[in-house]
Amino acid sequence: MTKSFAPAVIFYLIILAIEFSAGVVTNGYIVALNCIDWAKSRTLTSYDKIIISVAFSRFCLQFFVTLDNVLSKVYPNIFDRFETLQPYLVIWMFINQVSLCFASCLSVFYCVKIATFNQCLFSWLKLKISRLVPWLLLGSMLYCLVTTVAFTLFSYSYWVFSHNSTDCVSTNGTISDNKNNLLEFTFLIHSVGSISPLIVFIASSVLLIISLWRHIRKMNLNSDFNPSFRNPSTDAHVRALKSVVSFFIIYNIYYVASTFSIGNLSSLNAEWIIWVCTFVAAAYPSVHSIILILGNPKLKLASAKILHSANCCFGEVTS
Repeated sequence: MTKSFAPAVIFYLIILAIEFSAGVVTNGYIVALNCIDWAKSRTLTSYDKIIISVAFSRFCLQFFVTLDNVLSKVYPNIFDRFETLQPYLVIWMFINQVSLCFASCLSVFYCVKIATFNQCLFSWLKLKISRLVPWLLLGSMLYCLVTTVAFTLFSYSYWVFSHNSTDCVSTNGTISDNKNNLLEFTFLIHSVGSISPLIVFIASSVLLIISLWRHIRKMNLNSDFNPSFRNPSTDAHVRALKSVVSFFIIYNIYYVASTFSIGNLSSLNAEWIIWVCTFVAAAYPSVHSIILILGNPKLKLASAKILHSANCCFGEVTS
C-alpha cells in the first residue's frame, strides 16, 4: 500500500534533503582535501588534524540527525519504544558532544596560535599547542564517552526502576508514560555535558577578541593612527575573529535549537517551533563548515579551482 504525505511533510523532507546535501558536500570536501594532502606529503599540520576531526564529526552528525528526522516523519511511532528511543539518544548524545568538543578545540587552537599575551602559561601553550592537539582531541573523545556511558547507565536504570515500580510499561515494551521523563533526563545530561565545551569556547573567544583589539590599537598607534596600515598579523587576527564570532553565534543557536528539540514542546502546541529547531539543528553541521572553507586560503583556493573546472566542463558541454 502506497503511503501518502501531507504537503507540509513533503516540504519538511525537501528542506532536510537540501541541508543534508550541503553538509555532506562541505564536510566531505574538507575531509577529502586534507586526506589527499596527507597522502601526498605524509604529514598533517595540527590545524588540519582539528579540521578533519571537526568535519568528520559533523558529517556523522548531519547523517544521523537527517536520518532521525526522516524516520520520525515516515514512521511517526518509531520512537515510542524504549528499545529504539534509548539507543538513538545514546548515539545522538555521543556524536553531538564530540562535535561540540572538537569545535571548542578549534577555538582554543585559534586563540593560542593567534592571540598574544605575556603570561608564562600562554607562552608555554603557544610553543606546545601543536604537540597538544592530539591529546586535546583524545581528551574530548574520552570526555564524551564518559558522558554518554553515564547517560546510558542512568537512563537504563531509570527505565528498569520505573518499569518494576509503577508497572506502567506494557508487555510489548512501549514507554508512552515514561517517554517524557526520559527526554527530560536527556535534556539534563545534554545540558551538563555541553556546558564544559561551551565555557571553553566562550573563554577562548573572549581572549581572542581582547588580543585582536589590543593588536589593532597598537598597530594604529605605530602607524600614526593610519587605518589603512595593516600587516599580515592583523589580517590573521581579522580572519580568525570573523570565524570565531560567526561560529560563536552559530554554536549558541545550535545549542538552543538542539536543547529545544529534545525538550517536551508538545505541551506548548507549537509544532512550528519544533520544525524551526529541527531545521536549525540540521543546518549547523554545514553552515560553519562553509565559513571555514571561505576563511581558509587552502580550502578556498581548492574550491575555487573545482568550481572553475566545473564551469569549464559545463561550458564545453553546452557549446
